[in-house]
Amino acid sequence: MNQITTKTPELLPKTLPGVVCAQRVRCGKLGCHCAHGPGHLAFYRFWREGGRLRKCYVRRTELASVRAACEARQRERRELAKGWQQWRELVPVVREVST
Repeated sequence: MNQITTKTPELLPKTLPGVVCAQRVRCGKLGCHCAHGPGHLAFYRFWREGGRLRKCYVRRTELASVRAACEARQRERRELAKGWQQWRELVPVVREVST
């Protein structure tokens, strides 16, 4: 009896650090137009980890979800920075009122 196994795709986290950029690459196949032309268009996610720049290939089928996750992370970071700024502005007011 043959068992059919279905490979479940790995779920991406809701947010990802970094940004998705397009790059021109050469595939290395002999006779391919990219050897003498502009190259193939490929998408990569770039982020910093431990002070080093990291790069990861993004498949076209996953491009929209990876971009959305990166943009969600950027939105969260902006909102967090805005909250910290509001907190910094409130601290002197509270100190003044409490003394």
